[in-house]
Amino acid sequence: MRSIHEILNNQYYKKSSWILILLPLSYIYFLIIFLRSWSYKSGIFKTIKINVPVIIVGNINIGGTGKTPLVIWLLEKLIKFGMKPGLICRGYNSNASKSIEVLKNSKVENVGDEALMIKLRLDIPIFSGKKRGQVARSLLMTYPDVDVVISDDGLQHFELFRDFEIVVVDGVRLFGNGHLIPAGPLRETVTRVKKVDAVVINSQVKKEILPLFENTNDLYEMAYSGDVLQNCVHTNQIFDLSRIDKEIIAVTGIGNPERFFIQLTNAGVNFKRRIFNDHHMFTESDFKDYDGMEIVMTEKDAVKCKIFAKENFWFLPVSADVEEKLFTKIIKKIRTN
Repeated sequence: MRSIHEILNNQYYKKSSWILILLPLSYIYFLIIFLRSWSYKSGIFKTIKINVPVIIVGNINIGGTGKTPLVIWLLEKLIKFGMKPGLICRGYNSNASKSIEVLKNSKVENVGDEALMIKLRLDIPIFSGKKRGQVARSLLMTYPDVDVVISDDGLQHFELFRDFEIVVVDGVRLFGNGHLIPAGPLRETVTRVKKVDAVVINSQVKKEILPLFENTNDLYEMAYSGDVLQNCVHTNQIFDLSRIDKEIIAVTGIGNPERFFIQLTNAGVNFKRRIFNDHHMFTESDFKDYDGMEIVMTEKDAVKCKIFAKENFWFLPVSADVEEKLFTKIIKKIRTN
């Protein structure tokens, strides 16, 4: 049985016609987001400005665009540059209604999968919660030496003032059918990409996107790399992806599973696929039929399985490779603001 997320992706990105009956709801959604944005710009809703620069890494599409690998890349660059970054996340599908610090032993249902994954990769201050302004304040109160805050997602959450905005776009799927939720995959209209500081294309830049920009210097390409599997139980145990010769089941609960499957296919791996909804909270019963197989998943999915993972559970860490000029532009702007 296909997941709801998989069904909607087919409608949004394969330009199905029946879904257009939802267009009236998309117009209502547009009115809501327009009034909300106007309320912040006019001062009806107050914006919180903290005393360190804030960098937003977000998207205008629902589902996966490659945002989290870019966040990790940016955090690593800032650390090497000598800065002390902190990260705030919404904690999607978690219990984090108020600000909560993400620790290495945090439960994924309390802080969110992306926040915990990044904490296990980079031991930096991370806080999770739905109200970005309050979460950022909590982080700085606890870690006053943090000198830059990165927000993983939050482009549409105007409560927190931002100094630099980055939109990540899937270079293969682009903007789907171009319609807003629920008739399409867009959280905001495509014109939003003209108003941010940088647009990162998760692939090579396609000519279809160029008319949106007067200055193509605002476009930056990003690619993934990762060809080594890491064991979920024995994390020091690694295995070359191309050397696997056992039966494999590739399990995903991410926004765009096709990119993960393409990585496996390009490495010459034969596998069966099992797709769950984005941010699916895995349980041991989800894997009861795969005891005799090697289970391969993304790093983000692996953190949701760490309590019950067995020795046949593996994940594929990936790293982002982004044009260096993006980091140069970020540093220049946040140092002048």
